[in-house]
Amino acid sequence: MEKDKENILKFARAKEDTLENLEGIKASLVRCIEEGMIDEDDANYNELLGLIDDAHIVDSWGELGEIIIKGKTLEVDVATWLSFHGRTSISLPWPKTGIY
Repeated sequence: MEKDKENILKFARAKEDTLENLEGIKASLVRCIEEGMIDEDDANYNELLGLIDDAHIVDSWGELGEIIIKGKTLEVDVATWLSFHGRTSISLPWPKTGIY
């Protein structure tokens, strides 16, 4: 029983950390777009919104793991886009997936 509570708590923290990372990427992207950089067809922004929505409703490690993988990929895509415009970014600490 104690282990179940611990796993639920770890999942909640991982989910919260994932949402925080996605929101951070979104804030960086929005700030740069407001400064005049162009996100072709709003592709990165729209994908981020979808991941944020999905992250709010996930209820399993498997689903969260998929969002984290997509989030990491999007983080790299946005970092590449930012570097193309002369900006830098830092790597985010993503949660480890799975039951510990």
